[in-house]
Amino acid sequence: MQLDRTRIAIRERGLLETFDLALHVTREFAGPLTICALLGVVPLMLINYALVGWMVPREMESDFFPGRFIWNMTVLIYLEAPLASVFVVAYLGPAVFLEQKTIRQVAGDVLRYTPQLLLCQGLLRGVLFVWLIDLFLDRLEGNGWTEGFLMIVLLLWSTGLRAFRPYINEIVLLEKNPVFTRQANAITLGKRSSHLHGPYSGDLFVRWIGTAAIALLLVSLALTTAIMLQGVLISDWPIAWTLEPPEMSSNLDWFKLELFYPACLWLVVMFLAVVRFLSYLDLRIKHEGWEVELLMRAESLRLAARME
Repeated sequence: MQLDRTRIAIRERGLLETFDLALHVTREFAGPLTICALLGVVPLMLINYALVGWMVPREMESDFFPGRFIWNMTVLIYLEAPLASVFVVAYLGPAVFLEQKTIRQVAGDVLRYTPQLLLCQGLLRGVLFVWLIDLFLDRLEGNGWTEGFLMIVLLLWSTGLRAFRPYINEIVLLEKNPVFTRQANAITLGKRSSHLHGPYSGDLFVRWIGTAAIALLLVSLALTTAIMLQGVLISDWPIAWTLEPPEMSSNLDWFKLELFYPACLWLVVMFLAVVRFLSYLDLRIKHEGWEVELLMRAESLRLAARME
């Protein structure tokens, strides 16, 4: 790993510039990022299908609106988004320094830190709790207490942590700080997170608001594109206007709803994983002067090699 030679220029960037750079990074590493994204998304898609797939009937009536399914699936994907991006983070970290890791090596790195990731993303940020809620839902009718109040509480809790402590995956997978240690001078995961995030809490919250607004726009564009392609290519529009009788009927079926809707959400989630990784680099540059540190460490390694 050559610390002073990076694929991405190490300098401060604004939010819009970070999004623009994320497009270039996604294009540059499209193949590996697609595989890493699938490694994280496919298992979660199967879990979500097992948990809430039954909410969509195989034959929909014209007046059926799948609001319960859409709500539960959206909550699941929102809470699972950081957990799904761990393979992307594990790949991009070394790739920035021109270190080409194989997918097997990336998967090995993620598996090595699975307990820490499950603790931080699964337990502390509500993923395991929403799985338990969906596992015991009443299949006959909705429950406002569990599907409404409890899920909203989980969303608010997870949103607060993600707005003020967004870079936990990067700290676990790239900085490799332990969760617990007996060494008095060791930097634990909690201490590192407080040191990195604490001084910039306000800036991180504002950045989260901007990212959330752009994410909603991207989701709307993805869904609109999917609907337009479906209608133009196979003449199958989700909403069909009939002449006799003059009423609106729905052409949604379970396959489109269970596949296309989550796929559009996951597509945006994976792109935002790249944005979050680049924002992590930006925060380290602002907070720690990371570009100077990299140059000094690279020169130190060269001097050490010459002395040997």
